[in-house]
Amino acid sequence: MSEMAPIVVSEATERAQRWQEVVSRSFVPLTVHPDERHPFRARLEGRISDGVLFSTVRASPHRVERTSAHIAAAPEDYVKLTLQLSGTGLLIQDDRSATLAPGDIVLYDTSRPYTLEFGEGMAAVVVMFPHRRIDIAQESLRQLTAIRIAGDDGFARAVSHFLAGLSNALPTLDGPTGLRIAHSTMDLIATMVGHELSGAAWTDPVTELMFRIDGHINRHLEDPALGPESIAAACFISTRYLHELFHRRGTTVSSLIRERRLEHVRRDLRDPRYAAEGVAAIAARWGFADASHFSKVFRAHSGVSPTAYRLGED
Repeated sequence: MSEMAPIVVSEATERAQRWQEVVSRSFVPLTVHPDERHPFRARLEGRISDGVLFSTVRASPHRVERTSAHIAAAPEDYVKLTLQLSGTGLLIQDDRSATLAPGDIVLYDTSRPYTLEFGEGMAAVVVMFPHRRIDIAQESLRQLTAIRIAGDDGFARAVSHFLAGLSNALPTLDGPTGLRIAHSTMDLIATMVGHELSGAAWTDPVTELMFRIDGHINRHLEDPALGPESIAAACFISTRYLHELFHRRGTTVSSLIRERRLEHVRRDLRDPRYAAEGVAAIAARWGFADASHFSKVFRAHSGVSPTAYRLGED
């Protein structure tokens, strides 16, 4: 989703079936299981800006499931982040579980089944975004799903405080403000994820290697000379092995570099901070040295010219 103005999400209900409709429409298809020992009440407030959903959820005890059947019927390639504001939460995914207290953060992937359970007095911030927005491979991110990230420690503390404050400011996320907040939030989340993964106990050396390769690519996207040879040399592997790794991933080195560059250009074209900057200058900042080639690549990727996209004509 790439709308210029945020979409407003606001729903309150006292029926579990209605809540299932609300969360399935706002997030991804889910099944809701209310705790029959408690009267059911739930409320969702949110904004969608530049394809990123910011929301606050407050509800009585209940459980939600995303099953293999949901995924087969409606495959969705999103990452969700939950910040527990009050009450308790439990996330189960990838044969792991994370118990959440207020301030804690957890990540999960909508392309695989998961279960979320919330206790009494729960309130949470949920941020949902396309996977491509954090420039980290799915297999690397999988090392972090259903792992509790303590919100009172290290860089995660800054993210926790930022998102908690944002939950009270959702009505203000309009137009340019919404875009700036969306971009800043994604930068913070990507930094936190990278920090957490850099200290992870990797179970697969190949996945760890791909994480290091991704990091090198992300740090050098602005370099027009970035390519297989320079990446392989920086990561102390052969160019042939690098191509083999990307073949297993179902893509190529050049394709990944191009897609990540285009994603950053796309973001900057809509960012009000760069409104006075020419399209060619923005493209060059992300490694597209040839303006004519960039325009063709962007049109092939987005279906419109960079100028039309900037004006919201996508």
